[in-house]
Amino acid sequence: MWINVLIGGLMVGVMASVPPGPTCILTIQRNLSKGMRSGLLTGLGVATCDTLYSSIAFFSLAMVMSFVESHMLLIKGIAGFCITFFGVNIFLTNPAVQIRRNRTQAGKGGWQDYISGFLLGLSNPTYILAHVALIATVQAMGFSNPEGTVISNALMIIGVMGGCMAWWTLIAVLMKLVRKNFRPRHMLWINRIAGTIITLIGLSLIASMISDLNINIHLDDLFPHR
Repeated sequence: MWINVLIGGLMVGVMASVPPGPTCILTIQRNLSKGMRSGLLTGLGVATCDTLYSSIAFFSLAMVMSFVESHMLLIKGIAGFCITFFGVNIFLTNPAVQIRRNRTQAGKGGWQDYISGFLLGLSNPTYILAHVALIATVQAMGFSNPEGTVISNALMIIGVMGGCMAWWTLIAVLMKLVRKNFRPRHMLWINRIAGTIITLIGLSLIASMISDLNINIHLDDLFPHR
């Protein structure tokens, strides 16, 4: 029974990490521009955030759904601005300066990589909805413990963390294999492309918030007493 719960957690962790998004792009960019250690620490930060979201979703599904739905406009706005900030910062980063800094600060700055990965994941609380869906899916597949003991709940959360880190470790290993072929000019393009994609994701969230806000305003005008 407990092994099913652990496998379910691993499945949630992997499935939550695989879809491309700002955290995935940031992790790949760190692996290529700063090295495997930086990529793994960034991935660890993202995995910590995913585990936090899964924990919240796992222990309070109904309350989470209600809160996210009732504060969706605010959540989209905060997430959009935070993700846009990360994107612009990556876009403006000079890879030559970054490489020199990496050489002079070898073994340092690990907490910065970890925290930035965690904060980028934390900047979009709508990810909780994805974790709600994933947990419900694996439970429907039979990877759960209906008794809901403390040990089984802990195994589910441990599994999520393990699944996330398994994915980010795979990404780090793959990026290490191709990194030796990259030069500073390639890193510049990686920063530009990664920064542009992350910025566009952030701007799309802001645009979605504005669109939803306008729709709500128009509905209030049409149905003032609804």
